Amino acid sequence: IELELDGIDLGDRRLNKRSKKVIAALAVDSRASINAACGTWAETEAAYRFFDNDSVTPERILKPHRDATVRRMREQPVVLIVQDTTEFDFTDHPPSDAKCLNRAERRGFYDHTHLAVTPQGLALGVVGEEQFDRETDSLGKANERATLPIEEKESLRWLNGFRLANETAAACPDTQIVSVADREADIYDIFVEAHQQSEHAGPRAEFLIRARVERCLTERDPNASGATYLKVRATVAASPLLGTRVVDLPRTPKRDARRAVMEVRAMSVLVKPPHARSHLPAVTMQVVLVKEVGGPGDGTDVEWLLLTSLPITTFEQ
Repeated sequence: IELELDGIDLGDRRLNKRSKKVIAALAVDSRASINAACGTWAETEAAYRFFDNDSVTPERILKPHRDATVRRMREQPVVLIVQDTTEFDFTDHPPSDAKCLNRAERRGFYDHTHLAVTPQGLALGVVGEEQFDRETDSLGKANERATLPIEEKESLRWLNGFRLANETAAACPDTQIVSVADREADIYDIFVEAHQQSEHAGPRAEFLIRARVERCLTERDPNASGATYLKVRATVAASPLLGTRVVDLPRTPKRDARRAVMEVRAMSVLVKPPHARSHLPAVTMQVVLVKEVGGPGDGTDVEWLLLTSLPITTFEQ
C-alpha cells in the first residue's frame, strides 16, 4: 500500500501520511468495518476525520494507484479494461443522505468500476470509477428516458468507460487495449464512437460487448413484407460453422458446473442505427455467435452473441 500510494497529494503532508495508514489497515480485510480495521478508538476517530475531510476525494485517492496501474499496463502486450456496476446496499443501516437503488425502499449507491486485467486474468489495477444513485421519482421511467440524448441517461457511464479506455490507450501506445463489458453496454453510441476513432491515426481502444439488443442490418429481408430488415443474430446463425471450442462453465445459482461444447460462427456486418438514433450513421462491426450444442436443455444452455471491433478473419482470432 505504501508503494502503491507513493505520490498521493491530498494537499497536506499529514493527510498524505494518514491516507497510507488508513488504507493499509482497511486493505487487510476489505469486509471489516472501520472500527474493526483500525483496532483502537483513537485510530478509528482519526480515520473518520480523514474521510470527513473535504480534501479527501475518491479521485485523489485513486490517482497514484491509477498511475501505477498504467505503468504496469505498459509492460503488457494486451490489456482488457473490464467495466461493470456493483451495488452497495445499505438498506439495513442507511446513511441519512442515502438515495435509492432499483426500488424506493432499497438504499445505497452504485459503483461503476473500470478494472485492468490481462487476458490470462491477472488484475493490474483500477483505472477509473464512477458512483451514482437514484431519486425516488426517477424509478420506473425507463420508457420515458428511451429517446433522451445519451448525455442525460445513466447509460452514459458505459460510453464514458469506452472513452476512458481510449484515453488509456493513448497513455499506453505499445499495448493493445480492449474495452470489455456485458449486455448493458450494448449501446449504439459506443459503436459510432469506435467507428469515428478508427478514422484517426494513433492508439485507440477496441471493444468487446455481449449483445442485448436485437439489431438489424441495413439490408431488407426479402422474405418479409414492408420495411423489415434482416436481423443480426439470425444472419450470423445462418453463416458457416468456423469451429468448436470446449469451455468449462463454473457453477452458478442457476446451474451446476459442466464442460460445454460450443459452436462458433462469426462475420462482419453493417448495422442499421436504431429508430430512436436514426440520425446516426450505419456502422460496421464484427459479430461472434457462440452456442452450446448438446446442452442439458434445462434453460441454462449457453448462447453468447458478442459484438467487437477486433478482427475475426481466422478461427483463432
